[in-house]
Amino acid sequence: MSEISKKVAYIKGMAEGMELTADTAKDAKDKLLLQMLDALDLIAEELDSIRDRQDEAERYIDELDSDLGELEEAVFEEDDEDEDEDEDCGCGCHHHHGQDEDEDEDEDEEDEDDSLDFIEYECPHCGASVYYDQSAFDLSEEHPCPSCGKELFPETPDEDE
Repeated sequence: MSEISKKVAYIKGMAEGMELTADTAKDAKDKLLLQMLDALDLIAEELDSIRDRQDEAERYIDELDSDLGELEEAVFEEDDEDEDEDEDCGCGCHHHHGQDEDEDEDEDEEDEDDSLDFIEYECPHCGASVYYDQSAFDLSEEHPCPSCGKELFPETPDEDE
C-alpha cells in the first residue's frame, strides 16, 4: 500500500469516526466531502496500479538488458579474439609487431595490385568520385551516384537512329 493510499484510508477513517456517511450526510458540504473521499480513493488505487505496472516493466527491462549484455559478449567475443592476434602496445592502434620491412613492402604491392581491379569514375552531375570493380562492372545495369542519386551512365540514343 502506498503512502497516498494510507493517507486516504486515514481520512476515510476520520470521516467514519465523525459518523459522516452517505446516510448521515445532512448538507451539501458533507456530500461534497464524501464524493471527494471517494475520488481520492480511486486516484490512490489507480496510482498503486500504475506503480505496480511500472515496477514490472522495470524488471522486464533489466532482464532484457542482461540478456542483451550476454548476447553482446557472445557476438563481440569473436571480434576480441581477432584483435588479440595483433599485438597491442596500449596506444589504441593495432600494430603488426614482428613483421620486417620486406613483409610490409610485399603487403603494399599486394594492395596496389588489388587497386588495379577498380576503376574511378567522376559523376557528371555532382563531381563525386565513384569506384567500380572492373571484373564485376556491367554497363547495362543502372549505376546511380551515391552522392546525388542521378544515373552515372544515362542511355544515349544511337547515332544510326
